[in-house]
Amino acid sequence: MTVTPDDTATRIEAFIRREAAVADDDPGFTRQVNLFDTGYLDSLTVVALTVHIEETLGVPLSDTDLFDPRFATINGMAELITQHTRPE
Repeated sequence: MTVTPDDTATRIEAFIRREAAVADDDPGFTRQVNLFDTGYLDSLTVVALTVHIEETLGVPLSDTDLFDPRFATINGMAELITQHTRPE
């Protein structure tokens, strides 16, 4: 099964909306916003998100991934994750 960045972003967005109780009509919540700077993610939510990604997408995340600047946005996370799912 090929996992696309958009599919991955959709899954991540749904998880964050649910876990962080983000309203559907929140204009500040986008796939490009820095989730840490804006307070949508905190350390506990990141742990839950990491477990969710590893369990539902089967992609283990390294410390390098978690500290990658792209991990601050939904689109960036999706990019990192799909990099791990591409055949070498």
